[in-house]
Amino acid sequence: MRDDTGIPRRTLLQGAAVLGAAALAGGAVAGGYAPAFAEDGQKAAPVQAGGDAAPQEGVQYGFLVRMSNCVNCQQCVEACRKANNTPEGVPARRTVVPYKTANGQKVYVSTACMHCEDPACATVCPAKAIAKGEGGVVTVDRNRCIGCKYCYQACPFGVPHYTSEGMDKCDLCLEAGVALGDTPNCASACKFRALHFGTIEELAAASGGRAQRIDASTGPSYLLA
Repeated sequence: MRDDTGIPRRTLLQGAAVLGAAALAGGAVAGGYAPAFAEDGQKAAPVQAGGDAAPQEGVQYGFLVRMSNCVNCQQCVEACRKANNTPEGVPARRTVVPYKTANGQKVYVSTACMHCEDPACATVCPAKAIAKGEGGVVTVDRNRCIGCKYCYQACPFGVPHYTSEGMDKCDLCLEAGVALGDTPNCASACKFRALHFGTIEELAAASGGRAQRIDASTGPSYLLA
């Protein structure tokens, strides 16, 4: 099965990363990617979005990844694992994936659930265990999950994984006690300003409109720059 762009489903994010890295290496390209460093070599201004903000009606929260800033330190993954009490041997809700661009440059993408506008996982769930709620956050009720793995098959990014309690994935640390609209532990832990949280509108505006949303039919709430 292939996604809308003709890229195999499980490599869709890789395709997006390659496009973004091309911009990092050669400046802006069609679609609006841009480097996280200015032409004079100075660091671009950090994205100021999200965090300790009251949720607004009709907003969609998501993430922005500045790939040139990510050094694969794994702090976001460790913070996610600790906050959500993920046992050893069970995949964390967040992961950092390395990719190589067409010119051989290695880049990293910190990724988790994309909290899509039209989540395919929720559409196919026969138990109605997955729902899209306030702030556009996609959550799973593991008490209703029957472990059929339909959600994994439907997700363009292969996000869902399973424990003895059912399907598990990122919920913006709501279960971990982070209030809706506050910065999740993964983004708080990033010391290199590579991972940012906020509403999609905030993140796009704070990047000067240079960040681009990952393109898929489900409408991922994830931006790359």
